[in-house]
This record gives sequence, structure tokens and C-alpha cells, in this order.
Amino acid sequence: MIDAVIVAGFLAACLALGARARQEEDLEGWILAGRALTLPVFVATLVPTFYGGVLGIGEFTWGAGLSNWTVMALPYYVFAALYAVFLAGRVRVTPGLTIPDHLESAYGRHMALLGALLVFILASPADELLMAGSLLGHLTGLSTGVASAVAAALALAVIWRGGLRSDTAANRLQFVVMFAGFALIIPFAWQAVGSPAVMAARLPAGHLSWTGGLGWAKLIGWWLIAVWTIVDPSFHQRCAAAQSPAVARKGILFSICFWMLFDLMTTTAGLYARAALPVIGNPTLAFPLLADAVLPPVARGLFFAGISASLFAALQGTALIAAACLGKTRIHTGLVATMMVSYALSRLVPSIVGLWYAVGSAVIPGLLLPMLGIYIPALRVPGKWAVSSSAAGWCISLAWVIAAQRRGAPPLGLEPMFPGLVVSGVLWAAGYASSARTVHAAPSSTPHAPQ
Repeated sequence: MIDAVIVAGFLAACLALGARARQEEDLEGWILAGRALTLPVFVATLVPTFYGGVLGIGEFTWGAGLSNWTVMALPYYVFAALYAVFLAGRVRVTPGLTIPDHLESAYGRHMALLGALLVFILASPADELLMAGSLLGHLTGLSTGVASAVAAALALAVIWRGGLRSDTAANRLQFVVMFAGFALIIPFAWQAVGSPAVMAARLPAGHLSWTGGLGWAKLIGWWLIAVWTIVDPSFHQRCAAAQSPAVARKGILFSICFWMLFDLMTTTAGLYARAALPVIGNPTLAFPLLADAVLPPVARGLFFAGISASLFAALQGTALIAAACLGKTRIHTGLVATMMVSYALSRLVPSIVGLWYAVGSAVIPGLLLPMLGIYIPALRVPGKWAVSSSAAGWCISLAWVIAAQRRGAPPLGLEPMFPGLVVSGVLWAAGYASSARTVHAAPSSTPHAPQ
């Protein structure tokens, strides 16, 4: 009971911080907080928002061991660093509030509408809602469905008044609590299970392998899903809201350092969970069940608050972004609609890792090239080609995802993202070549100099 009270107190504090934020009167303030995020605030909001899948990390590490770091950590550091160096500053100075705004400026209205749909799907916080519902259900005894509805209402209440400004106000507390919670559980797990050497001896064979028994096709598929970083709406929003291009670049690089530290703690905790609990009914609850096994009251509540911190940070932030994609004139209506759609998705695909893989595989092929073209104009193609490339990449990968789920294996042994990226790339190259031919064939408007 005391654990639930501690988590409730933490969530109430987040709600109070969000409610105290200044109410925004215009859309730019609501979505981008006046483009005034300082470096400390940028890091404090990006770190927990982008690391919302903490229970999914527990699920993956419990099942596949150290390969969690190979596929869920390392590739994201690489792509985040590339984003910081090549894209963050450009995002900050590009006019427009949202990714669809930028797509419209670069390719036209049709690409903006298609992009808005894809960004909405990508940003939809179905996975965070599933995790938050699982955690609250574990704490309170409520069904996952009811607990997920409660989590949705709490997240909406935090950001309802001030949008991103309310979100960042809560993020500062969430940043501290998420690290404190995981720093707390590792010493207790060491005491209960034994030293890391003892823990390693109790793990299944291959659990300390860097591949975790995953085939190379699956590993490459997960690395491609890490391209999510390049198209991630949370990265885009924070960079656009930064005080300057330099803040955006440095903020991501500092965030990578904090993610490395947090990954070290979560991976260690996940391995201890497998050693201590070799059989569990729901791997999504690997971290909460480890806490039940090794932590005393109060400490257990603080750890659950740490898990809640990253879950709700991501739930708040992604709901805000997804709502902006539905329409800018009725943003609060968009927030409610976003949560309703996310709730439905979380009930249809009740696996966090499954949601990550399905959504990433289907959507990234439709967004990657159009978004790179926004910030690197030399890569752009005409609007009709951009729409064709995006739609084809998305539809092919989506069909592959559906077929893989029905058959139990992907068609032709190819992970879903591969065919989508290939088809999207071929059409993009055709559009690029067509545009180049048009430019070369067009007569010059400059008169020739007299001979």
C-alpha cells in the first residue's frame, strides 16, 4: 500500500508542476514553448521523453540478455550523434512548427497530409500507455485496460494547460527520479542474488552473448529501426524548441551520455531480473517483479516512481506531438483523440517490443527520405515523387508486417523494413533522375552574350 502511495505522490507532484506552468495563448508557445529551451532544460526533457520504453527494455533484456545493448542502445547512440551533427541545427532554423509543416514547405500539401498521418502513427503513445497501464495495474490490482485509461487521463492533465512548457516542467522532476530509482535497485539486487559473477552464472546459456541468439537479419532489422531517431518527432520538437542551434546540437550529445548511464543501469537490472526470476508469466513486468523480490517497502515505491518517471515523460511528450498532427486549431480535441487511438492500439498489440517493431518497421520507410530531403535540399525530389515514394515504402512495409504476424515469419525471410526501404529508395531515385533531366532540358532564360 505504501508503494502505491509513493507513486501517487510522485504523479501528483508532476501534475502540480504541469498545472503551474504558464498557460499558452498561441500555438507556437503551446507546441514549442516559445523556442526558448536552455541546455539544461533541453537535456532534462529529451532524456526521459525519448527513453519511455523502460518496461520494454526489461522485457527485452529478460528474454534476450545482453543483446539489449546491441540493438536497443548502441544503434540509437550512433543515429542520435549523426542527428546532432548533421540535422539538429538545421531543424532549429527551419521555419514551421511541426514535421508536417516542413514537409508541406518542401514538397507540397499532399506530402504534408501523408506525413501528418505517418508522424501521428509514429508518435502515438500506444507503447507507453501499455507500459503505464501494466505498471499501475501491478501496483493497484486494476485490470490493464482500466489502469491504462487512468494513465491516459493523468498524462493529459499534466500537459493540458501549457503544452510543451507544462511537459518540460514535469520532465525536470522525472529526469531526477528515473535515475534515482534504478540507482536504488541494483545494490539490493546484488545483495539478494550475488555479485555480477554469481548473477552471470545463473543466466541461461547465450544470455551474455552480444547477439542473444538473434539472427543477423533480425539484428540488422533492429538496427534499421534505430533510424527511428532520424525521424523521431520528439527529437524534432525539442530541437525546434531549443534556444539556439548550438543548444540543440550540444543537448543531444549530452543526452547520449545520460542514456549510456541509464542503459548500464537498466541492462544490469534486467539481467538480475532473469537470474532471480527465471520463470515469469509476463516479461513486461520483469522490473516490477524484481522489485517485489528484492526491495523492501518504501524503497520499492521509490523504484516504481523511477519507472513511472520515464513512462509518463514519454506518454506526455508523444501525446502532445501526435495531437499537433491531427490539427492545430483544436489541439485539446486532438489530445483526447490521440489517447483514444493509442488506447485501442495498446489493446490490439499487447507487447511493447512487438509494438516497437511493428510501428517502426511500417512507418520509417515512409518518412526517412522525405525528412532527409527537408534539411538537405540537394536530396529533394518533386512533390508527386515524394508522395509516391513515401506511400509505397509505408504500404509495402505495412503489408510485410501484417503478413509476418499472420504467418509467424516474414515473407521470403526478409524483415519488413527491407522491402519498404528498397521500394521507397527506387522511386526516390527515379524522381531525382526525372528532376535532373527536367532541369537540364529546360531552356536557359538568360540571353546569350553577343559574339
